[in-house]
Amino acid sequence: MFIDTRTLPEDTLVETDICIIGAGAAGITLARELSDQPYQVCLLESGGLDLDENTQSLCTGEITGTPYYPIKETRTRYLGGSTNLWGGWSRPLDEIDFEDRPWMPYSGWPITKAELDPYYKRANKACNLGAYEYDFAYWKDAIGQQVPCLGDRIATYIWQVIPPTHVRFGKAYRAEIQQARNINTYLYANVVEIETNDTAQSVTRLRVASLDGKKFWVAAKVFVLAAGGLENPRLLLVSNKTQNTGLGNQYDLVGRFFMEHPIVKSDKILPANPAAYTNCVFKLGKETVSTGLALSKELQEREQVLNFSIKLGRLTEEWIEAFERLQQEIRQTKAPQDFPTIIQGHNYKNRPPALADLRTTIANLDRIFARAVAKRLRKPFHLGKSSFYRASLIAEQAPNPDSRITLSRERDRLGLNRLQLDWRLTQIDKYTILRSQQIIAQEFNRSGLGQFPVPSSEDDIDWQSLKGSYHHIGTTRMSTNPRQGVVDEHCQVHGMSNLYVAGSSVFSTSGLSNPTLTIVALAIRLADRLKERMGSAGVTKELETATTSLIP
Repeated sequence: MFIDTRTLPEDTLVETDICIIGAGAAGITLARELSDQPYQVCLLESGGLDLDENTQSLCTGEITGTPYYPIKETRTRYLGGSTNLWGGWSRPLDEIDFEDRPWMPYSGWPITKAELDPYYKRANKACNLGAYEYDFAYWKDAIGQQVPCLGDRIATYIWQVIPPTHVRFGKAYRAEIQQARNINTYLYANVVEIETNDTAQSVTRLRVASLDGKKFWVAAKVFVLAAGGLENPRLLLVSNKTQNTGLGNQYDLVGRFFMEHPIVKSDKILPANPAAYTNCVFKLGKETVSTGLALSKELQEREQVLNFSIKLGRLTEEWIEAFERLQQEIRQTKAPQDFPTIIQGHNYKNRPPALADLRTTIANLDRIFARAVAKRLRKPFHLGKSSFYRASLIAEQAPNPDSRITLSRERDRLGLNRLQLDWRLTQIDKYTILRSQQIIAQEFNRSGLGQFPVPSSEDDIDWQSLKGSYHHIGTTRMSTNPRQGVVDEHCQVHGMSNLYVAGSSVFSTSGLSNPTLTIVALAIRLADRLKERMGSAGVTKELETATTSLIP
């Protein structure tokens, strides 16, 4: 059932068994896994069913480190969370991502890839993807010769793409969540405080508010924080009445180790046969896959670099880019709800002025008309295709305790401190982008596939083009040692009996892959853990003691 919290009487107490904070990829997956169980689940969503600018404004924050997108543009606060932004590209982390790598500080997870594989398989199915196959050999025959082969040192990575029917979790699973007999979903429900007992070892209740000033309480036996890689640490830090540094923060780790997937553009690449390659995305029957060139595990170890991939894309003529930018501006004006305004222009952050694009478009109206006619008649259109390609260089980022989320002095409309992001890259991050590009470019040129410029130093890299991927990782990282992580291997906050965290904030390292498939896999694993705990009479009685004397 969906409940608009703005209709609740002031200071209502909602009592439940499990409370999930956030209805994004992690929260919705948890709710689906816990549906039709013999206990009650409360799902709290900050927004409603569609984008609301007032609620979205709660995402605003400050940037103090490496230049980054406005934070408000990188998250969405309505049912489905940030799945309302993404393109559905899915891939598990690699085996090496979980391992202790001597050349990477703070590397290694407390779990292995093999331990997570059964949950990855379930996540693949939950996301309506195809077979759990991410080895290029499985797809090679279907893809054909459209991916350059650079020998054994260079691997070809595979991404699967979630179909449009399931990529927006809020839409895809809305009916399922609404009809679940044991799940109540509260919309416009913003957690403003996590309250604990006197020792801060157990959560007792949540203070929840809507933007119209309505407030109520939620008491539960188990709480799961699933609000994203920025909001998870923020809520822990602002909940500081009992523990003045914030919950789970006894070793000053909450908010630290913020990681992204930095992207840099290469110089122009001229393949020997430009017509032989595509933009690395392939429609194979009902399934869509994408490829990227990467360094093999053995080469990463020998070169002591992080995980890295290059995706080749054909450059288009400037008149097509100008016309497409104008189309983006028009879509932004219309602002359809299923394609929110905050995503408009994501690929055109440094775009020229609209007037310049308009002039270019007018000067090429004949070609634009011919292109439109060819598209309408479903005929090939060859004008506008460049012989050149460009590579997107996508890298893993090493865990860095100085790259972090803290609280700003500025407050939002609910009175909470806004967050402050200090994103920092280290030398190994930049070395990875340089050295990995050098190796792939050299292999590309040596194989006679074309002319790929080889950078000789960091000065040859276009660092001005560096941007993130909207991936917020590591801010409540996982470790068996509470001095190195916020949660344990079961995603339970160290030192707290009934508080868990779900989402990419628990990742120990970022790896290279888009994080959502791993978020879903870890959420399924956590759901199994909660089912086990809720099914234990002894543990249930222990948790019930945490919910006594909740309201004065």
